[in-house]
Amino acid sequence: MKPLAYLTVKKFKNSFLEFIHKPSRVIFALLFICLMAFTAFTAGSSHGTGARDINELYALIAALYSFMFVMISKNGFYNGASMFTMPDVNLIFTSPLSQSTVLSFGLIQQLGRSLMLGVFILYQSGTVCESYGVGFEALICILIGYGITVFLSQLTAMVIYSLTSCDDRKKRIFKGAYTAVIALFVAYILISSIKDGSITLLSLTDSALSPLARLFPVGGIISYAVSGAIEGRGTPALCGIIYCVLFWVLYRLAVRFINSDFYEDVLQSTENAFSAIAARKEGKAAENAPRNVKAGKIGITKGKGASVLYYKHKIENRRGKAFIVSNVSLVLFAFTAAACLIFKNEPMGAFALSVYMMTMSVASGRWTKELNYPYVYLIPEPSYKKLYYMIKSDIPGIVAESVLCSLPLYFICSVSPEDTVAMLLARISFGLLLIGINLLLHKLFGASGKEKLIVLLYFLLFMIFSLPGIAVGVAVGISMPFYLSLAFASMSLINTAVALILGFFCRRLLEHI
Repeated sequence: MKPLAYLTVKKFKNSFLEFIHKPSRVIFALLFICLMAFTAFTAGSSHGTGARDINELYALIAALYSFMFVMISKNGFYNGASMFTMPDVNLIFTSPLSQSTVLSFGLIQQLGRSLMLGVFILYQSGTVCESYGVGFEALICILIGYGITVFLSQLTAMVIYSLTSCDDRKKRIFKGAYTAVIALFVAYILISSIKDGSITLLSLTDSALSPLARLFPVGGIISYAVSGAIEGRGTPALCGIIYCVLFWVLYRLAVRFINSDFYEDVLQSTENAFSAIAARKEGKAAENAPRNVKAGKIGITKGKGASVLYYKHKIENRRGKAFIVSNVSLVLFAFTAAACLIFKNEPMGAFALSVYMMTMSVASGRWTKELNYPYVYLIPEPSYKKLYYMIKSDIPGIVAESVLCSLPLYFICSVSPEDTVAMLLARISFGLLLIGINLLLHKLFGASGKEKLIVLLYFLLFMIFSLPGIAVGVAVGISMPFYLSLAFASMSLINTAVALILGFFCRRLLEHI
């Protein structure tokens, strides 16, 4: 058996043996398989009316692919992207194999990982099939396109890193050109979407699917190929295949003729990725802060006892933001604005999506990171007092993010001012509820609970504990349909009450974790 084939088989065998000896992973896999089977069955038996324009789906696909390309490829200006692990480096890079063979091995591995990253797309089958009248095979096409997009984006990041890693001047030039290209495409789409002095969903969709917008690197071309595959047209799919082949050829040429230190660059990016994974497992994940941070005033000059935690987090929040709000909040604002354009006449759908997306930002709160360090346990203060000051620093962020995400509801969906304020309060209450659920998970499973089963429980508990507030809000909305703000206000009260109950139940968290 050839060395790489032997290594692949052994890696698969060892991964399987490790998998079956961890019950949590087995349970998660069984739940995952059941959910996937249920999703495929419901999508296959669904006969959607296709009430919405199919072009909206194609525009969303183009937006998703383009967003992933930008988010992944920009890493090339910082620490690059790697298709290898440290064991691969130790075993393969030192072996007498050609550089092209090693590169092909890494590419095959990475393509499989890229497809696995997009599995979440299949869970949207119910909504997509019902709204746009497509089958489950369309979701498979979207998933394959997503995997190819992530794959090509990582290749782009590797090329950018190889070209700019040793020259700051060249890095500034490439970064300026990279930003200019993205800005020009975004400006073109927005300007061409303006019809009669305003932007509508139809005009934005037409602009996103225009021939010039389709030329956006990776995202535009791959989304065009996927849309052709969904409709059964061979020309777009053939264009996508040709594009991938040309991209691969250009990549190989870049590696061979431009960069003479391919192994060194890949090794550096692999070490960075490995260090980040190791730190995350140890609860010491690196701070996602801007590259150049202005320290400002040094030291914690306020607070006494447990309140020091609050002022410490305030300083860390200030230094960890490139803007007034976090980058995650800006992404959520963009998703909410897009949802408002899609559900312009159905603001409840946009609000529900905004709340669903908020689970990402609340789950990564600063207080959850503090639990991984020993200092909070050494402060001679009651547990509930330390928890209060730890959580207090995240509240302003939730409020600011909720205000930001409420603006599209008012300006795009034309929600009345009182209803917008009520939705704002409801979103804040959901944020408090998510903090309570995080406290409960830490109390039940410990601060080091990072298994995928914990993530599944996180969403499951969110659905369970949000039911009382949703039920009361729906009941008030049905009984008083002309007072939508009262429905959201009652929902806010119930959510806040449930969050306080969870907080009271977990008040001794730092004593027993």
